[in-house]
Amino acid sequence: MYVPILKWRQGEYLAVGRTSETIKDWVYPLFEIPVEQWDFENEAPAKSLDDHLKNVGKRLSTNWKKRRCLFDSPYLAGDDQVASGDHHLTHIFNLARAAACQAIPVTGIDRHMQYQQAVAGIIAVDGRGCAIRLLPDDLESNARGKIDGLIRLLGVSPEHVDVVLDAGADVSDSPTLQASVWQAWIAALPHVASWRSLTVAGGSFPATLSPSASYRPHGDVNRREWRAYSKLAAGSPVRQPWFGDYGCASPRTEMMDPRLFDPNAKIKYTINDMWRVVVGTQVKRHGRDQYRDLCNHLVTHLPMVFMGRSYSWGDAYIEDCANGVASTGGSSTWPSVATNHHLTKAVRDLASLSGALIVP
Repeated sequence: MYVPILKWRQGEYLAVGRTSETIKDWVYPLFEIPVEQWDFENEAPAKSLDDHLKNVGKRLSTNWKKRRCLFDSPYLAGDDQVASGDHHLTHIFNLARAAACQAIPVTGIDRHMQYQQAVAGIIAVDGRGCAIRLLPDDLESNARGKIDGLIRLLGVSPEHVDVVLDAGADVSDSPTLQASVWQAWIAALPHVASWRSLTVAGGSFPATLSPSASYRPHGDVNRREWRAYSKLAAGSPVRQPWFGDYGCASPRTEMMDPRLFDPNAKIKYTINDMWRVVVGTQVKRHGRDQYRDLCNHLVTHLPMVFMGRSYSWGDAYIEDCANGVASTGGSSTWPSVATNHHLTKAVRDLASLSGALIVP
């Protein structure tokens, strides 16, 4: 299985919804609730927490239907409550439950006690267990004692827990080194054979592309986590883990004032163990028509990396934009295009790596 770690934003959840059903069969997404939109002029949230969360159930039902998925809230305060007084994670799962979705809560070591209590309550109601997301610091000392203490607190057994070993942005340039780090983390776990699932994850896409001129007309970025996972899978670890990444985004996120921020137009396109990145100029200053030229470059540049319009919804959109058939989109369009293509590529790579008889 493939475990993409995706922000619960329009571009990402629409990308998941537009993925083919055969690809979805290989995907077990971990969605992260982002922080509320910020009103920089008034130095306050742009909307209430209730408004920030109100459409989670409806959008999850539309884009993922009744498939299982993981939901985490690492960016909101661990004791944040909605207007009713419910913990915000409890509220999210009430919305998901009302929409007949099968979401599973994610927690970690050292989360706020109110957050842990909310997770325990969700487990008791839904009976689907939980996921524990472990970061590098969690595995440095007394990992076994901390993990056992957490599952006792939550009232759950290892057989009902998905473990995600998340390196975040700290992924080594050396595939061999990163594979050995993951090997050591797996060895440090208690109950290694008993967890419902075990995933190693990381995200090496840079938070900023600097200097942008290096990516004109295009440049390539190594998919370090995929290279490391390929090495790990070949090394016969104690338990073969699943693969997770952050799609085409960096694990590092910053809140930027949109009044001061004018991003460059860019297209991210996953190719084997790299991303091809095609970068234009500032969107506000130079407009969105430049996306047609960027798409045309990606589709026609030799040696050919474009995989054809039938590869994914994202690929069809790129070709149609290059030909003037599709629009140049809005702020969520190109993250959706990139993520949709990436999900398809990652699943097919995993299927090939695992020796699947049928590659989706």
